[in-house]
Amino acid sequence: MKPTPAICFAADVKKSRQMEKGRLLSILNEYQQMINQRFHQDLLVPFTIRNGDELIGVIRNFAVAYPLIDYILQQTHLHRCPFYLGIGIGKLETTNITDVHAINGSAILYAFEARDQHLKEKSDKIKIWNEAEAETSFYILSESVPSEPLNTLLGFILSTKRKWTSKQQQVIRLIEQFPEWTYEKIGNHLGYKSPISTVSYLLKRADYQKVKAAEASFTQLLLLYEKLLK
Repeated sequence: MKPTPAICFAADVKKSRQMEKGRLLSILNEYQQMINQRFHQDLLVPFTIRNGDELIGVIRNFAVAYPLIDYILQQTHLHRCPFYLGIGIGKLETTNITDVHAINGSAILYAFEARDQHLKEKSDKIKIWNEAEAETSFYILSESVPSEPLNTLLGFILSTKRKWTSKQQQVIRLIEQFPEWTYEKIGNHLGYKSPISTVSYLLKRADYQKVKAAEASFTQLLLLYEKLLK
């Protein structure tokens, strides 16, 4: 079959040897099931556990790459089980095979190179955006399309989000869960004496609009790359 544009995710649990094996496998099984259920329509290769501490999957729809990255980061933070997350952009050669041990193509090669040669070896390219060892580290790699703009955008997004206070997170969670709610309704719901001004202040201090613009730019760039790879 004709090679197809794809994004491969190669995740390896940090310090997996220090974790109790049963807990590690339980967490990975939960990740696998939740990701495959949530993104099943967009997967070329469903996420699968490999070698006991890795999670490998491939998507066809470049538009869902950021939502998937964001979901993985949320889950790894929630479970306190961070990854080395290599993301490869290229093509999948074996589009009729879903076995992670048998798939091949440039997307797979770039994902493993990003993870094993850049993240694990702590190359200079990744240091600027991956300072927190307790958080999931990422690196996006491709030789077919420019990947550093994606790393820069994603790095800005994540470094900004990690600075959000609990109050900022509360407001943003409500905005994204109930987009039809006004600032006044959100502020009243949270019990603020000056609901509109307080919500507006919290969002400005969080650089929320800048983050949303960066998220949109990240996806727009990926969609352009998807067209170029066809």
